[in-house]
Amino acid sequence: MPQKTKTVILSNNAAEPDDKLMVKPFVQSDVTAHDHDCFELAYVTGGTAVQTLNGVPETVRRGDYFIIDYGSEHSYQNTRNFTLINCLFLSEIIDDTMAGCRSFDELLRVCLIRYRRQYLGKTPVNRIFHDEDGRVLNLLQGMQEEYLAKNTGYREIFRGRLLEILILTMRKVVEEHDSGNDQSNRSDMVQEAIQYLELHYSDKAVLGSFCSKYHYSQQYVSRRFKQETGLTALEYLQKIRIEKCCELLAGSELSVQEIAHSVGYEDAKFFQQVFRRMLKMSPREYRRTALSGRA
Repeated sequence: MPQKTKTVILSNNAAEPDDKLMVKPFVQSDVTAHDHDCFELAYVTGGTAVQTLNGVPETVRRGDYFIIDYGSEHSYQNTRNFTLINCLFLSEIIDDTMAGCRSFDELLRVCLIRYRRQYLGKTPVNRIFHDEDGRVLNLLQGMQEEYLAKNTGYREIFRGRLLEILILTMRKVVEEHDSGNDQSNRSDMVQEAIQYLELHYSDKAVLGSFCSKYHYSQQYVSRRFKQETGLTALEYLQKIRIEKCCELLAGSELSVQEIAHSVGYEDAKFFQQVFRRMLKMSPREYRRTALSGRA
């Protein structure tokens, strides 16, 4: 019978039982597979180890860091002078409206909602990153100092530095995506199509209009678009429209229906379906979350 995975409990490791965060250094020896009842941000400060994360082994060394999702299983083997800074936290540390959230991707969609334009569905969770300039380490050490001292406002400072780490990590994801989709290799036709969609996204039958103007078949445009950008032309158009909707939901008092119509959606039900599929929440939920983040 397989051995049950051990769960690391945040309250058992934090300074106070009701703490919703913990950050401290560890000298880490080999440890069998375990998961957590929280999110974990781990930073390797020295040595090496083989980490097996959700069944995939990979060597980690000084300067590497990784965000482990709620419930994801990992272990360390072949540890050699292996030291870490471990940061365990609950979702409400970042956004108190997300209490009980157990998905890092869902949390990210909310707290960094304005990154949707570049995010493209790539996820930074359960992956290894390297801190080339030591900036992430400095932020973590500052968080550790705040956690130990617990002076007035330490949770707000902790939240701010944690968000900065997430933003720096998102930059890596975006840069990685951009390097894999070198715009200099795009054909003139795809570049023209992108420019046209960016300018005329709210027009009815905009893709057909582009094809008529430049004498392309819509099937050909979509196929080349997919080859060169990873998205069909229609998917790219939906992405532009939803991004514009997000800007208006967060920065205007227009109704959801008015916003949908302004970016080219005539069918309100279809708009709701597309929005929910892309952002995993309704337009009203998005607006509420975006506005609460300003408070």
